[in-house]
Amino acid sequence: METNESGPQAFLDFVNQRLAKRQRELDAAVKFSSHHAQVESILAELRAVRAKFVTLMRREGLL
Repeated sequence: METNESGPQAFLDFVNQRLAKRQRELDAAVKFSSHHAQVESILAELRAVRAKFVTLMRREGLL
């Protein structure tokens, strides 16, 4: 969270920025390499965090 913003939307923006960065990294990685597999795993975890966070925030009425 590079800016002074806080709250659910700021966290979601932060996660989306990290997802975009890792997706670019994955696109540049050699397919089937260990680095490619590691970045794929990181992307899956970030997507899971984002999905759970969005679900929770919507349930709480904060997004």
